[in-house]
Amino acid sequence: MIIDMHNHLWVGEPTGEGFLDVGMTMEGILREMDAAGIDKAGVCTIAQDVNNDYIIEAQRKHPDRLFGYAFVNPREKNCRAQLIKLLDEGLQGLKLHPRLHAFSLGNLDMVGPLIEVCDQYKVPVFSHGSGNEEFNRPFHFDELARAFPDVILIYGHMGAFNAVDDAILIASRNANLYLDTSTVPYFECKQALEKLGPDKIFMATDWPGDDFRISKLKIEIMTENNPDARRKIMGENYARLLKI
Repeated sequence: MIIDMHNHLWVGEPTGEGFLDVGMTMEGILREMDAAGIDKAGVCTIAQDVNNDYIIEAQRKHPDRLFGYAFVNPREKNCRAQLIKLLDEGLQGLKLHPRLHAFSLGNLDMVGPLIEVCDQYKVPVFSHGSGNEEFNRPFHFDELARAFPDVILIYGHMGAFNAVDDAILIASRNANLYLDTSTVPYFECKQALEKLGPDKIFMATDWPGDDFRISKLKIEIMTENNPDARRKIMGENYARLLKI
């Protein structure tokens, strides 16, 4: 089973900027998954216009193809109650976006209550982690992984573009910290594989920001002499850890 764990769904009024001017329907992602041979995809809404209800609808309509993360802003006073409600409705993890929601991932007073809920529900925490952004530096992920060692923490974008080396280093130090391959150049993904082995890497596309076919090809090339590593990165790791 090929599992791509990082993608977006959203319906709303286009604004002409970035993701907000691109179609992100469940029908659209399923079409492109089929074309690329992707069996199952993790999906969340977008931070610019949170619509968790559409993620719940997509997961309920296509439980064999889509699984959803709850997108919650820890700056909101009722964020903990929001997360509990969304997990009770069937969503399977928490998505955070420190830059777009203007908080530091390392602020445990703010983020900690949400992570505690994920610990109780035994679901992963997945955070945006581009390397050139002040709110989600590698040491923030390190702090979070050490504070909650029983929670699976996923480092979105692996610190690309300028913090991949640090992301690999802290992943090597924390058993519960995993890296996703979305938007990460081939060379850095290959470095992660060489330094960490295949067990701590998840295939991710960040659809519609990238194409499933490109994500697959990148992993196929870097594992061309290691079919076991390919199977792990392209689905077995996530299936094993999250019991899919």
